[in-house]
Amino acid sequence: MTSIASLESAGAGDLAPVLRVDRLGEVEAALQRGAALLVDASLASRLRLPDLPAWVHSHATWAMAQVLGSCSAPRPEPQIGEGSVIGPNAVIHPGVRIGRNVSIGANAVIGHPGFGWAEGPDGSVCAVPQLGGVILEDGVGVGPLCTIDAGTLSPTVVRRGTKLDAQVHVGHNCVIGEGCLVAAQTGFAGSVTLGRGVKVGGQAGFADHVRVGDGARIAAKSGVIGDVPAGATVAGYPAVPRMRWLRGLAKLYREGR
Repeated sequence: MTSIASLESAGAGDLAPVLRVDRLGEVEAALQRGAALLVDASLASRLRLPDLPAWVHSHATWAMAQVLGSCSAPRPEPQIGEGSVIGPNAVIHPGVRIGRNVSIGANAVIGHPGFGWAEGPDGSVCAVPQLGGVILEDGVGVGPLCTIDAGTLSPTVVRRGTKLDAQVHVGHNCVIGEGCLVAAQTGFAGSVTLGRGVKVGGQAGFADHVRVGDGARIAAKSGVIGDVPAGATVAGYPAVPRMRWLRGLAKLYREGR
């Protein structure tokens, strides 16, 4: 193996981590491209491992962190497109690519290592290196005091025309779709995916690996812990269809709770 790469992009000479059950559907394509696998032991029974080029590890995320920590991975200087404006005291880390006409507010932090930790065989915890960088496509707006974390193996991405209000946090490996509007103090845990044109109210929170479909609406202070279909409007914690949430509140109030 010459490098380590994400499951969706790994090819010949790459080691691709398989750490979650919802990624098993991508294994066959990675193998056809010539990748080898690093498989968490909890998933081993779901794959025909004797027939596969696979390294099974009881602490696969920790093993990935060790491999990444020993890699020689050059971090390119930030690239900033024409017409983009960076506010006072904003920090743009290596590995960040900023498109044209992007605005970044004061004190924003783009490309800081994401919040990734792994427990090893002896119970100790180590940081997972975050080497994937960040991509902000053309026309993105990032408010003051926002943080957008670098991805692990592939970049965190904010698509064309999306606007983030102040104090929004975008975790590592998130993909925020085109034309989204995200109000202040919203937090996205790692690997959240938003479709196109999603609108998010202030102080909403998203659990890791949640997927939100095109055109969905997320009410303020919602706690999104599961996938949201395209076009849906959800509210509450856990977030449910908005009318269901309102009926539930009305029943509680009638009962005097």
